Amino acid sequence: MEILVRSSNVEVGPSVEADCRRKLERFSKLASDIRRIEVDFSEIRNPRVAESLECEVVVHLTRNLVKARAAAGDLRTALDRAAGKAGHQLERVHDKRISRARPRHGDAFAG
Repeated sequence: MEILVRSSNVEVGPSVEADCRRKLERFSKLASDIRRIEVDFSEIRNPRVAESLECEVVVHLTRNLVKARAAAGDLRTALDRAAGKAGHQLERVHDKRISRARPRHGDAFAG
C-alpha cells in the first residue's frame, strides 16, 4: 500500500505527514486490496471562508474508488475529518462485500 501526501499553497510539516501515514495505515484492516492512498492538502483562498484548509483523501481499491473531502481551520483537523469520512465509506464497501459473499436467506430455490 502506497501513501502519497501532496500539498498546494500549504506547507505540510513532517509531523503532519507522519500523522497522516499513521492514521491511514489503519484502512488496511478494512480492505486488503488497497493499492494507493492519495492525500491532497490545499488552501481555499477566499477571505469569507473561515475554514480555509482543505484535505482530500482518495483511496484506490481494486474495483472501487473512495473519495472524501473536508475543510477546517488547521491541517490536522481537516485530516481527521476527511479520514473519518473515508473510513466510513470503506466500512460500507467492506459490509457490501461481506453481505454479497454470503447467500441471502430469501434467495434460495423457490422450488
